[in-house]
Amino acid sequence: MTPTVVVGYDESPASELALEEAAEEAERRSAALAVVHAYRSLPPVPPPFEPVAGHPMRDAAMRTTEQAADRIRGDHPGLTVQTRAVPGLAGIALAEASTDADLLVVGHRGHGGFPGLGLGSVALRAAAHSSVPTLVVRGGRRRPRGMVLAAVDIEDAAAGSDEILGFAFAEAAQRGAELKAISAWEILWPRAYFGDTGQLRRAADLARERADAGLAGLVRPWRDKYPDVVTEHKLADGEPSTVLVHATTYADLVVVGARRREDRGARLGPIVHTLLRHADCPVAVVPHS
Repeated sequence: MTPTVVVGYDESPASELALEEAAEEAERRSAALAVVHAYRSLPPVPPPFEPVAGHPMRDAAMRTTEQAADRIRGDHPGLTVQTRAVPGLAGIALAEASTDADLLVVGHRGHGGFPGLGLGSVALRAAAHSSVPTLVVRGGRRRPRGMVLAAVDIEDAAAGSDEILGFAFAEAAQRGAELKAISAWEILWPRAYFGDTGQLRRAADLARERADAGLAGLVRPWRDKYPDVVTEHKLADGEPSTVLVHATTYADLVVVGARRREDRGARLGPIVHTLLRHADCPVAVVPHS
């Protein structure tokens, strides 16, 4: 089956950025690009009014996707571009439309809302309901920075580290970028209760050494699989959301995990929510078991 990248498009400025990012992702993956617009059906018209003939919302949606597809074909010759119009609530409809895709791409905010709104409901619903990795495009157009970040929870190493690192390393290889695996933790020194003792410092240093070694151990198999990717790992002091948002200022992409729900989609934790609202680069949310 030909790999496919699905992008949600609604003519908003954020979706224009998402469209271009999705086209580049499709080229890097040698995949087809599916431009999808979700539309809301017209409500039933009670008598004595006549119902509207045809499907004007669907037809308008198809025109929107075809115009976008024509531009992408001109800018990316050789890329296979498909178009679809799907009914339903946009975020959920896009997630359903990407069930068999390799990647879903959405802008951080579509039409509606008001200036300054950090994250739209479409992006949030798409990331929460998608069963495939979802790339939420944040930040404006800028030169590549040559860095992919992988956010790893060293305190819960089983929390999708393989899925997160696998996706991040593949992205770094496709982009010709470096990869940094980063994990943040906080050690609260209870000086008020115990004082600043040497024993306490030694215990904290030992815990840090073990955590650093654990992070290196998680990265090592993927570094061996992708020997051409320049790799480093970093155990950063501080509150995880703050550390990760700050790190996105020098990255092209940050990859973070979200645990799959039993029914469908993923549970977006507080770190994912923070990155989706404040990251300075696109955020890839990778569902994991």
